[in-house]
Amino acid sequence: MTKRVKTVAVGRSAARLLDVAEVFAGVGVSREETVVRPGERLPVIGVRDLQDGAVAAREALDTVGFSSPSKAATYAVQVDDVLVTGRGTLLKFGLVGDETVGAIVSANIIVVRPGPDVAGGALFAILSSDVFRPKIEVLRRGATTLLSLSPKDLAKLEIKLPSRNEQERIAALVKDAQLAYRTALEAAEIRRSLARRLIDARLFGDNQNN
Repeated sequence: MTKRVKTVAVGRSAARLLDVAEVFAGVGVSREETVVRPGERLPVIGVRDLQDGAVAAREALDTVGFSSPSKAATYAVQVDDVLVTGRGTLLKFGLVGDETVGAIVSANIIVVRPGPDVAGGALFAILSSDVFRPKIEVLRRGATTLLSLSPKDLAKLEIKLPSRNEQERIAALVKDAQLAYRTALEAAEIRRSLARRLIDARLFGDNQNN
C-alpha cells in the first residue's frame, strides 16, 4: 500500500501520481465469500459496482463478513477517492460520492486517494480522460482478456495538475455532469416503464394478469 504523499506544487508541473495521491489496492475477497464468510458483514465494492464513472451506493453493494472490522476499515473509501479497476476485462473508473463512503474496496480495485492539494474530481477527470487512459492501458498485463494493473506501476505515472482553483472548477463540472447523466437515465427509465404499461394496457386490457 503506497501511503506516502508529498506536498507538490501544482499548476501544470509534472509529478508522479504517488507524489500527489495515495495509491493502493483493496482487500482480497471472493464472490463466493459474500455468502459463507463469517464475521461482521460490511458492504464491498467490486468491479461491477463501477458504472459510467460512478460507484454504487452502500445499500446496493454485496456484503462480506470480516472477522476484524477495524482492519477492514483501512480499506474503506472516502469522498473523492478515484477508483480504477486493477483486474478485469475492461478498464473502468469511478469517483466516490457520499452515498458510498465507508464501503470496503476489494482487491480487484485500486484506490487513488487525492492528497491535500488535489481535487478528487479533477484527478478523476484526468485519469479517465481519452488522453490519459491509453497511458494506463499499456500498463495492464495478462495472457488472456483478464488483465491486471499494478498499483505500483500506476503510481509511477506522471501527471500534470492545473492550479487548485482550476481543479475545483473541473471537479464541479465533473459532478454536475454525473448528476445530469444519472438524472437523465432515471427519467428515461421512468418513461420506458410508463410506455410499457400503456402498451400492455392496449394489448391486454384488464386481462393482462390472467
